[in-house]
Amino acid sequence: MSEVSVVLADGRTVKTPEGTVEEILQRLNLNPYEFLAVCEGELLTADDVCKSGDVLKLTSIVHGG
Repeated sequence: MSEVSVVLADGRTVKTPEGTVEEILQRLNLNPYEFLAVCEGELLTADDVCKSGDVLKLTSIVHGG
């Protein structure tokens, strides 16, 4: 199985099957509107695909009113 390493906002790393950023966030029960996803220094969109061996770093978006 091809896996992507995901570095969560709290610093933990988990592995998940490859897919789009949106699919990966949904698998991890994370709201795609609350995180920025970066791979190889590039900001990704929800429809970008993460492939085997990629390291996806998630940063929590801080927002308020």
